[in-house]
Amino acid sequence: MNLFTSRLTTSTAQRGAGTTNRLRVVAAIFGAAVMTAGLAGVASADPIASAQAQASQIAARLGALDAQMARLDEQLDQAQNRLNGVNQQLAAARDAYDQAQSEVASTRQALKNQAVTAYLQGGDMVGVQQLMQSSETAAALRQGYMSSVADSEQNAIDSYHAAILQFQARQAQLESAQASAQSAVDSVRSARDASARAAAAEQAQLAAVKGHLADLVAQVEAQKAAAAQARIQAQAASRSSFSPANLPPPGQGAGTAVAWARAELGKPYVYGAAGPDSFDCSGLTMYVWGKAGVGLPHSAAGQWDDTTRVPISQLQPGDLVFYYQPVDHVGIYVGGGEMIVADHTGTNVRYASIFRDGLDGGGRVNG
Repeated sequence: MNLFTSRLTTSTAQRGAGTTNRLRVVAAIFGAAVMTAGLAGVASADPIASAQAQASQIAARLGALDAQMARLDEQLDQAQNRLNGVNQQLAAARDAYDQAQSEVASTRQALKNQAVTAYLQGGDMVGVQQLMQSSETAAALRQGYMSSVADSEQNAIDSYHAAILQFQARQAQLESAQASAQSAVDSVRSARDASARAAAAEQAQLAAVKGHLADLVAQVEAQKAAAAQARIQAQAASRSSFSPANLPPPGQGAGTAVAWARAELGKPYVYGAAGPDSFDCSGLTMYVWGKAGVGLPHSAAGQWDDTTRVPISQLQPGDLVFYYQPVDHVGIYVGGGEMIVADHTGTNVRYASIFRDGLDGGGRVNG
């Protein structure tokens, strides 16, 4: 009877065979792309366009690397699962083999005892002693011993030996599959690490390009702002027909008005508000000049009418700065080309350059 053959698993041990060739990824494909993409990689007469094009190229490479790493992550999971499965099968096969060896040893002893009993029942005590003590050759003793075993007992021994051979073959098969599965895991992990290093290098390069691009944009914006300021100043000067000799001096309350304007910094813009907790543009200028003892209407156009025209080049702290035609926006000048203004919904009272689109002129408060 075959006691062990039924314990053998029928699943193949070669599920992981060929995985290494299928999953092997050459990490060097990333290195060349990273090393050759320097900051001067894209030639262009426009440095901003050049930097933008380079950033786009790096972003595209990063996208490809991200997709590659996602695939490798999935392959690594699958390869590790295969390895875990083979390891479990191998451990079970080794346990079964050890159990089979133990049972074979026990069966051998039982059969030997059965042979002795057969001799005893035959009454041949001297023969038994000879069997146990004889100095005959091993071949002759084995022949005499086996002749006392029934055919069914011989079949049991043969079955045990066959089972052990199958266990040995199974272990060899699983050990080969284990080596293949481990190789696949190592190969995919190596490729995943290589792509991660390539992605990190691309990220660092992208950060450098973005920093360079930000500097270029800042330079261009500064140039545009300077050009716009010059243009607005020229336009404002051309619209003013007053000479400095005809200008009244700043009002005595100008300093007080500016101080109160600074005290309102950070308070929110609210349409129609005139303090003390929120303001719109003309509400702010009316409020701060009111603290200086001068009444102004709650209207940018009305304040334009109640003030004396001042060239932009002759503005003094406390003067009002007006925008658009017809006038619909106003701030209070505080010096250095800046005003304090309540601009629009979503902003707070803040400092701002007076040089912006729509600059129309200045007004000196009378009083």
